[in-house]
Amino acid sequence: MQLSRTRLICRAHNRFNPSLALWQHFVQPGSPGPRDRRQLSTATEAAQDGANPRSKNDDSQARDTQDAEVATENAAEPPNAEAKQLPVRRMTTVKGRWLSSKVEVSIAKNKHLKRTMPTPSNVEHQDQLVIAKDAFAKSQDYEGVVVRPIVVGKVRESALPWCVNMEGEPTMTGMDRLHSEIDRFYKYTQPDRYETAARKHLIEQVQRQVKQFLPKYNTEVFGSESTGIAMPLSDIDFRLVLKSQPSDPAQVPKFPPDTKERKKGTRLLSKLYWTVFNKNGAYLLAAIRHARYPLVAAQDRKSGLDVQVVLSNDTSISRVTMQEYMEKIPYLRELYWVVKTMFDTRGLSDVFRGGFGSYSLFMMVVASIKHAPKPPKDSARALLHFLDFWGNFDTTKHGVSIEPAYLFDKAKHPVLTDTQRARLQSGETKPLPSYMLSLRDPADETNDLGRKGIAIKHVQATFRDLHKNLLLDLKFNKRASILCPLVGTSYMLQLERRRKLQNYGREWVEREQKDLAQLAKEVREGGWQGVVDAVDEEVLKDSVEEDVEENTLKTMEEEEARLRLAKEERDREWKRLAEEKTRRLKEEAQNTSILDHGDTMSSILGTGTLAVEDPQTSKDSVDGQGDEAKKA
Repeated sequence: MQLSRTRLICRAHNRFNPSLALWQHFVQPGSPGPRDRRQLSTATEAAQDGANPRSKNDDSQARDTQDAEVATENAAEPPNAEAKQLPVRRMTTVKGRWLSSKVEVSIAKNKHLKRTMPTPSNVEHQDQLVIAKDAFAKSQDYEGVVVRPIVVGKVRESALPWCVNMEGEPTMTGMDRLHSEIDRFYKYTQPDRYETAARKHLIEQVQRQVKQFLPKYNTEVFGSESTGIAMPLSDIDFRLVLKSQPSDPAQVPKFPPDTKERKKGTRLLSKLYWTVFNKNGAYLLAAIRHARYPLVAAQDRKSGLDVQVVLSNDTSISRVTMQEYMEKIPYLRELYWVVKTMFDTRGLSDVFRGGFGSYSLFMMVVASIKHAPKPPKDSARALLHFLDFWGNFDTTKHGVSIEPAYLFDKAKHPVLTDTQRARLQSGETKPLPSYMLSLRDPADETNDLGRKGIAIKHVQATFRDLHKNLLLDLKFNKRASILCPLVGTSYMLQLERRRKLQNYGREWVEREQKDLAQLAKEVREGGWQGVVDAVDEEVLKDSVEEDVEENTLKTMEEEEARLRLAKEERDREWKRLAEEKTRRLKEEAQNTSILDHGDTMSSILGTGTLAVEDPQTSKDSVDGQGDEAKKA
């Protein structure tokens, strides 16, 4: 007789046999336990001793005492103690304890991952920055080390959103893959619809709250948000501007505020701190920072974004300069996002701890492109040149000028204001260590963008390591993601924060859509006739209000148009001032010791050539030279 269906057979090496289940259910409950077995053996010995009473000795007396104690303990146990079952034996596998259901397996796996997953700690990076700051405070040198990225969890390189599928494009070279990954990373990092809505709502919220407590000031957005290089999780910077402050670029203050103005601004920010950011439950980690420009920093609770309110001078000339560079260099924006993420994942972008800020990083990228003997044609070659240029640059002797692009003797021509120069000559301030980077701001020739970057030696060591490994990855072209060693950990670092920001923006978008839908529903249900009947007695009043609203709307549109034209006019004026400054700096550069690119530039950087070539092409050329040598 054959079975009606195929019999299921468990082929596990430690399967739970039916015989074992039957034994545990029927046999094990009635089998004597360890204590019961001891009682049986004691009774047997007592019977034997009764048959031979003369064979007792001292050992038997001691045994009788133990038997009496055991009998007393057994008498204290409940009557059903004999029916007590032993615990079921745990089945184990090569991976650990055997679990019967998928739910238990999933719970155990999550507990193991939570216990073994490294926490997002930045202690190592902070220690390295502390060492650099201590050496800077003592005017001493320190050894630069390679800074590794912060690791939060693990993810396969092939699962990264910007990874290029090797099976779909088997003929792509390493350089082509790197260029494609940079483009994909740029698209992935761009703020989506909900992230943009969340940032816009937070900007309106801060401006409304500041205006409520400081009615004499306007709050304008500046920094990366105004230049168009803001990433989804970038800080939002606000600048307090007096309504009576002149908007003419020629009359705008060019230098930081003096001591009197700084104290006044600090009192103003203290009021803003206590009334808006500290007592308001909508913000976290509020603090006042006394930097070159005093500021209040806080974090929005719902979106997780950081905001800063600064009492700074007008930065329109810097914004115009950056936009001009982005127009001339098409791939500059995506290259900057890779570099900025590379610094963020290693904890090197915090200026207060000795890192480099967004504006300094942007100008470092521009400087590397400007000083290339052959300007890179795409972002991949520009990234390689950026790592090679700054990784091997001799910061002890030369400074870098962007407009015009040349190197200068930093000891003879320091980038300082007249006040700083006077204090340095009088001995009131100490000169910066020789290893510090000197990068002259193209928007302000007295601003040194490298004077805050104390961790420059760590940065250079990291660049050299990344450049060496990147060349190897491009040569062999076997890695799942060539861009992963630079920015790979940003996916896990930003995943939860971006998800929180997207949910916050989605709430506001859905709320606005719901309000519009409710308004449309009321109009459909009431009908236009009902609306007309309801306001039949106030037609004249409504017509007057409509005229007022129409005039108000027209006035607002005219005001917006006027402000837009005024802004365009100011931008043209800022651009004209920037061009005049560039011409003046070029004339001054002709009277100083200008270092050209050629052999002098190569010797300064410590490299034989600065041209960025495809590793495969370089390998073919070397092989060809070797074949010619063999023939000779």
